Amino acid sequence: MSTENYEIGIVGAGPAGMSAAINAKARDKDVVIFESSQLAKKIEWAPHVDNYLGFSQVSGEELAEQFINHIKELEIPIIKEKVVQVFPMGDQLMVTTNGESYQVKKLILTIGVVQEAKITGEADYIGQGISYCATCDGRLYKDKEVLVISDSAHHEDEANFLADICETVYYIPQYKDIENLDNRINVVREKVREINGEELANNVITEEQEYGVDGIFILRETVPPSEIVAGLELDGKYIKVDREFKTNVKGVYAAGDCIGRPLQISKATGEGQVAVLKAIEELDQE
Repeated sequence: MSTENYEIGIVGAGPAGMSAAINAKARDKDVVIFESSQLAKKIEWAPHVDNYLGFSQVSGEELAEQFINHIKELEIPIIKEKVVQVFPMGDQLMVTTNGESYQVKKLILTIGVVQEAKITGEADYIGQGISYCATCDGRLYKDKEVLVISDSAHHEDEANFLADICETVYYIPQYKDIENLDNRINVVREKVREINGEELANNVITEEQEYGVDGIFILRETVPPSEIVAGLELDGKYIKVDREFKTNVKGVYAAGDCIGRPLQISKATGEGQVAVLKAIEELDQE
């Protein structure tokens, strides 16, 4: 299978990511957006936006539509896959998703507020029995027992993938309505209290009972940034960047809510623009 190549990859399609994308396109760069969920989702949720210059009376839905239309008019490609890991490869970066692999020369993280480990014990076992991608790591648990904790019906396909491989799949939905889950999967409507184990995470404690399993999958819309990019430096719960929006990892930039407050649309769009211009400047010098 051939790997697709782009000059600039952007992870996330909020205001920072879309701003970065249109500025890259305006400078004739080969740019792509990775976004597994809805474009401009958090903007669309806002009942109204009253502090974005030029739009004095606009709903979040209307503003999101304007942003999305701009992306569509410029025909910027959007890959509807969740970015799972990024690997430096010389002067390029390999971006792996829950479906494929891609190569980019520069990467801009615009993933919104950083997803912190939410479950007691989760942070202690990242990469040690806990996975954030079923299609990536599922085959490691062939004919074994696994447990899936999911925050959205969007992830049911990943759980169904596990049902074809694993002997037993327990599924704890952290949402109301199940849409398309394989009937071989054991649905558990219980609240998770803790994840633990010895060398590897292999035990999930709920308010009702304990589940001893071989592997644990936590399926969320975004993967923790330090899990996406190994060695990525954080400042508290935000990605640490310098004045040019560079992270400590060569070729990787970050902008928007993921680098800190204030969590505002205007700040995010400006940072997305500056980050991509700095990336382009570096790209052109290579």
